[in-house]
Amino acid sequence: MPDLVLPTEIDIIQELGSGRRSQAYLANYLDKTVAVKVYKHEYIEKYQSQYKVNIGEFEFARNKIAYEASALSKYVAQPYQLFRPEQGYDLAFVQEYVDGIWLEELMEQARGLPQEVLKVGYYIVGQAGKVGLYDLDIPPGNIRLRQNENGEWQPKLYDFNLMPQHICPPNPFMAIGFKLGLRSKNHRDYRSLKHWDYLGKQASNKR
Repeated sequence: MPDLVLPTEIDIIQELGSGRRSQAYLANYLDKTVAVKVYKHEYIEKYQSQYKVNIGEFEFARNKIAYEASALSKYVAQPYQLFRPEQGYDLAFVQEYVDGIWLEELMEQARGLPQEVLKVGYYIVGQAGKVGLYDLDIPPGNIRLRQNENGEWQPKLYDFNLMPQHICPPNPFMAIGFKLGLRSKNHRDYRSLKHWDYLGKQASNKR
């Protein structure tokens, strides 16, 4: 466990894994089981220099918008707190811990993609667009699911730190595409959903 500078009320239990932009830990915080994302210095610097934002504040704000949207709340991890270097801590985001089954694991077990999962995925992307959220970072490997009271599988989103392409296009051609309406702001989101469907069909064919 690396040396982390966090408030004493955060009790780290174990490391969850390393994402591209942050290191995640399972922890107890104010009588809750939470995930703590500690951002990597290279991405703190990148987001500040390239995008002119604090990556922690950026993710916290997007997560908060999604969670407070009534149509999305049950599909989104609850954001709790952001701790900042100016407070004497590592830049760290405390969020509801999302457990459950990974999407690709569910596909293997179910021998395909349950249709309610794909339907909910399209619903989430559509509703997110209504509150100005795009590029939700929902490739199959980034999705965990829980069952609701009816036994239906529901995705739970927890990763909100991907910089949307329509805000910072990676090249001039894409910038023109967004400006002229030739490229949808949620292009990557719908592409991810198509990949869900593709993998589900592959799993189904393995029967």
